[in-house]
Amino acid sequence: MKALIQTFCTAFAIVALCALATAQGKVDGTWDLTIESPQGSRNATAVLKTDGEKVSGAMKRQQGDLPLTGTQKGTDIKLVYTIKFQDQDMTITLSGTADQDSMKGDADFGGLAQGTWSAKRHQEGAAPAAGAGPSSGGSNISGNWAFEVQTDQGSGSPSFTFKQDGEKLTGTYKGAFGEGPLRGTVKGNAINFTVKVNAQGQDVEITYTGTIESGSMKGTVKLGELGTGTWTGKRQ
Repeated sequence: MKALIQTFCTAFAIVALCALATAQGKVDGTWDLTIESPQGSRNATAVLKTDGEKVSGAMKRQQGDLPLTGTQKGTDIKLVYTIKFQDQDMTITLSGTADQDSMKGDADFGGLAQGTWSAKRHQEGAAPAAGAGPSSGGSNISGNWAFEVQTDQGSGSPSFTFKQDGEKLTGTYKGAFGEGPLRGTVKGNAINFTVKVNAQGQDVEITYTGTIESGSMKGTVKLGELGTGTWTGKRQ
């Protein structure tokens, strides 16, 4: 009888320890991710919730949250979400292993490229991460920018204040033609916006087209009927 009781207690302890280990290994909570792609390193913040082996949650971004799904089977973890990249949907899959406070593994960017990723549990008071994909797909250009414009008629240094909401771009222009509102789009790493100003009694429509890089932009500009030029921009 005594041996039977000891066997029962041992079995119960093993089950309890396994249940505790499983609970401790769950990925519920907020995580700070680092995603390495061929285009460079990007940071992201993910909020995860488990239900059995099912994982759900969101990637947190300034442009809006991205829903994600996935699975956790023991220490194996898989997270899937979709971003807009060059005006197309790209499914990003993060596969790897997870423990109590860290995760790591391989990243697949829609079958077009491969990379790696790692994650640590978010600590209160730590700065939130931004972005959730390749650098050209996760950029938010909201803020103040200084431009340098070169044309056949000369150069200029206009300044811009951008506000990005998803792919929608609004803001203000200030430069040699005065001041005026702007409207445009940001799709992937492509930017296009138009400024309408009144110069010497004439309405002038200025159109900027270009590409976004890390902390900078460049492209071409059409100054209404006054000609064309090139431009570069840097975040202030």
